Parts: sequence; C-alpha cells; structure tokens
Amino acid sequence: MPLSNLPAALLHHAALAGEEPWLFRSEGWDWRWHSWAELARQATAWAGTLSELPPGSRAAFLYRARPEAVILDLALQMAGLVSVPVSGERETIAEWGCAWVEVDGDRVRFEGSPPSPSLLSPGGVVVGIGGNPVEIGAVELMGMAERVQGEIAPSRRAAEREIVVLGGPLERPEERAMLSWATMTGAAVALEPEPGLRIATAAWVRPTVFHGTEEEIGALRSWVEKGRRRRLPFGRLRTVLVAGGGELSAEEAAFWSGRGVKLGRV
Repeated sequence: MPLSNLPAALLHHAALAGEEPWLFRSEGWDWRWHSWAELARQATAWAGTLSELPPGSRAAFLYRARPEAVILDLALQMAGLVSVPVSGERETIAEWGCAWVEVDGDRVRFEGSPPSPSLLSPGGVVVGIGGNPVEIGAVELMGMAERVQGEIAPSRRAAEREIVVLGGPLERPEERAMLSWATMTGAAVALEPEPGLRIATAAWVRPTVFHGTEEEIGALRSWVEKGRRRRLPFGRLRTVLVAGGGELSAEEAAFWSGRGVKLGRV
C-alpha cells in the first residue's frame, strides 16, 4: 500500500524493522543510535498530547539537528498540525500565529493556541521561500521526497541502505526535502547540528549521498584530493546533490562524474 504521509512512513518502518537504527547522534567521539520502534513510540505519544490543539493549527518549535527535534516534527504532523521548525528566537515567529511547543524530558508541552488554523489538509509543514514562510501539505511533502529519490543513483546491491548526513535548518526547502526523503525511504541519518563539522562528520560516517552548496561540495572534493591515490571518498559515496539552486562548474562536475558519482539537485 502506498504511504500517504511521513508519519505513516515512520510507522511503516517501525512495523517492518523496528529494532533497526534510523537516527544517529554524536556524543563526543561516540555515536548513539535510535531505532524505528523507539522513535515511532515517542512520536505517537507526543502526537496524543499535541492533538489537544485545533486540527490544522500552526505549531512552532526550536529545531536543532537532534533526534528529539526530528521526532517532534513528525509528531506534529501525526497530530494533524502544521509543523513550524525555527532556528532563531521564539519571538521571531510571534506574528505567524503559532502555538509554541517544547520538549520537556520525555514529554512535550505547548503554550498558546493560534486563532486561525491552516487551510491545508491536516499534517503539513512550513518552509522559508524568498524569506517568507510557506506551508506545504502532506501530499506535497511526499512529492518532495519522491523527487529526491529520482535523483539518487541506483544501489550497487539490492539490499544496500542509503546513508546521509543532515543538520541544516528545516526552514530551508532542500533540508526539508532531504529529511522527507530519508523518512520515506528509510535511509540512515547521521545528525550533525554544527555546519562547520559537516564535512568531517561525512568523513567519519561515509555516506552514500551527500548534499550541499557549491562551497560544501568543493570542501568535500578537497578531502578526496588529499586521500591516497585520490580514491572515491569514504568508499561508498555514489550521489552528490547540489542544494539551494546552485550550479557546479564544468570542472567540478567532471571531477565527480569521472569517479562514478551521480550528480543531481535538491
């Protein structure tokens, strides 16, 4: 049965491979992981609390690339609300008419109730386009994920799982698209909240997919060129996606294509 939304994808993966890890986070030099089943239970519990808000309401929260923030985003959608992740101060979204949601231990709490619920079908998100908040519904989110999947190079082995490093603000359409894709397809996600550490984290994690700006992709290339005999970076990278409407130079594109890496956009 086709999946109708991202919370349904979360529950689907939990039912099929509940103990398989999905989200990874670092603690110093150590990496911890959280399983599909664990995260699905948390999202379901939080959605029960959040359902006290009117369906279709906008609900904002402070987003950092941590498992609890990813699951809160999905719990809001599961509760039929419009998720509004923000990376700035709480006061910056006051004029948007949002409830404010915070994680408190293993529970969530919210303040306020927006006066005019969204006109979208239940379960959606807000992204920033041209500096303005734009709502995207559940169907459109799945469409974003499918478009990313169309850019991904085919797996070398049928059972091979995609791996990606995520960490940018979810207000950015490209970051929202990548997280939606990972949720839908079941790609393993390493969460890196510090922009300056993305390349180093990728070197440690060895992703199959890397997305970034022209500058970040150039920084990734420098890691390859410093390696022994300029081998394929990290051993399993096969897709590089250009984010933010950027354009790689012909030289840069030839560098990756010459190493068997598929180039695409997000």
